[in-house]
Order: sequence, then structure tokens, then C-alpha cells
Amino acid sequence: MQLLPRDDDDEIINYVSPEKQVNAGLWTLFAGATVLLFLRLWVKLTRRHGLWYDDYILTASWIILLLNNALISHEYATGYVTQNGAKWDDRMHILINISSCGTLIGQALTKTAFGVTLLRITNRWQQGVLWFCIVTMNLYMIAKCILQWAKLCDEKSYDVWYRLDFCVAEKFRDDFKEGGQVYNVIMDFAFAAFPWMVTWKLDMRRNEKIALCITMSLGVIIAISTAVRTAWKDDGNKRDPYYYWRNGMSNVWYSSEVAGTIMVQCIPVLRPFLREVHASLTSKRLTSTGDGRRSVTWLSKPTSSKHRISELNFGTNDGFNFGFNETKCTGAIELKSIHEESRDDKSVKGWH
Repeated sequence: MQLLPRDDDDEIINYVSPEKQVNAGLWTLFAGATVLLFLRLWVKLTRRHGLWYDDYILTASWIILLLNNALISHEYATGYVTQNGAKWDDRMHILINISSCGTLIGQALTKTAFGVTLLRITNRWQQGVLWFCIVTMNLYMIAKCILQWAKLCDEKSYDVWYRLDFCVAEKFRDDFKEGGQVYNVIMDFAFAAFPWMVTWKLDMRRNEKIALCITMSLGVIIAISTAVRTAWKDDGNKRDPYYYWRNGMSNVWYSSEVAGTIMVQCIPVLRPFLREVHASLTSKRLTSTGDGRRSVTWLSKPTSSKHRISELNFGTNDGFNFGFNETKCTGAIELKSIHEESRDDKSVKGWH
């Protein structure tokens, strides 16, 4: 995962330490993932939907992200950036390998969580495709973790006690790892396409379909970020004072993929909740005016009194709305005549 210094490089360079920037990047991303994941779990538990497999997988991914960030911070605090020609000892090499595997596992688990989520809203052949993606992605992750601990053929510096007792060619290892990053990008785009295939056939307003598809396809942002990072690393990392600084930025990029994937999976769950909060605040603000005037929603067009809607129609899309009632307003609404009565609608398949 990380770009490692060559053990035969004896040139003395005063390297720039990125410790502060790395810690700021890692823990800011972690804070964002923590807040959104906590809100996701809180919403599901308080709305009595309970947790499902995707929630547990995301929570496990969050724990791995926490431990991995702590390990990377420890690396930079205890000699990751060498000076005066010093070399990494076995302890540092082992820590780097562990954190590299932690990143790989976090990447695979967060994407697996979204794949499991999609299993609940797809048909049989789509589920087959999803299972293929989930299984192959995790097998690729396991293979990359094994290669992380392998020796390099004809490289004496890799013939050490903590590495596995087999060797691979350096080019094969590098190409295999890069292929894993490309496969992750493909998986992000593939998973992002499923919500459009599923949602577009539902009996919903077009703007609701688009909004729902966008919130469920935010993994595209992670795919683009991963593609940019992969292209950036292809340029190499020459030995100059900013050698370790670029390594540090690479650590932040990798962490952003894990934290970002957690965050984008929480947003669809929170969307109806935020709309409910916004509607509640708007209602209170309009009621507080106390001038007795009728209020018209932004969706409304002026209509005669006989066309006023005396009640709000609430959908029962417990699946895509994650248990929240979304209001459809099609005319002028007189606040004093609103009655909270539910309509018997045909609900879509559950989604958590």
C-alpha cells in the first residue's frame, strides 16, 4: 500500500515530516464518518427499524478505521520519517504491513456493506451479480493482504523472518495491487448503477426518483477519488525532501476511501429524517407568525378554495424512505385544516 524507501539508498536527505497534516486528515475524516454512522444507527434504532447486516458490517468497518488510524498515527510518532540516513527497523516494517492490510480490509468491508444493502431491493438476477461482485472483491482483498507479507524474489532486504516463506516478482506484486485499486473503482461504479435500475421503475414522482438515486449513488464520488489517487501514485515517488510527505498524503487518500464510503452510505438513511426535521421547523416558523394568513407551499399553485387540500397525504414507503413518512403536496394547504391521517398506499420492498 505505502511507498517504501529502498534499503540500499544511503543518500542523506533532510525529509519534511507530514505528521501534523496526516493526523489532521485522518482524524477529520474519521470524525465525519463517526457522526454520520452514529446518526444512521440512532435513526434506525429510535424509529424501531432495528439494525441489519449492512449496519453491522459498517460498524465493523468503522472499528477497523479507528484502529488503523491510531496505528498510522503511532507510526509517524515513532520514527516513520527517518533522518540522517537512518533505516526502518523490523518493528516499523511490521506496523506498516499491518496498517496496509487494515486499509485493504476497510475498503472491502465498506463496499461489501453497500452490496448487502442492495441485496434487499434487487431481483434474483441482480442479486446474483451483486454476490459475484461481493465475493470477488473480498477474494481480491485477501490475496492482496497475503502479497503484502510476501517476499520479493532476488531482493535480500525482503528475506526477513516476519515475511511469508514464498516470493513473488516485484512487477507482478505492483501490478496486482494496482489491479485491485482499479477493481475497487469498477465496483463503486457498478454498485452506484443498481439504485437507478431499481428505483426508476417505481411509481414515484420524477424528482423524487432522481433525488433518491443520487443519494444512493454517492459512491461514484469515492470511485472518482480512488481513480485520481491511483493515477497520482502512478507518477512514482522520487527521493527528495518531500518523499515522506507524499507518502503521508497517500495515507490520507487511502483513509478517505474507507471513511468516505461509510459516510455516503449513511446519507440516504438520514435524508427522510432531515426532511422531517425541516418540515417540523418550517411548520413551527409559519405557526409562530400568528397573523392568521393562509400559507402556500413552494410546490403550490394558486387555486380556488374548493381545490384546497384539507389534509396531507402520507406515503408508506417504509423501504426507500427508511421508515419516515414523506409528504406529497399538490395544492395550496391551509395550516389550520391539516389532519394527520395516513393513506393506504402500496409500499415498496424494504430497504435499510
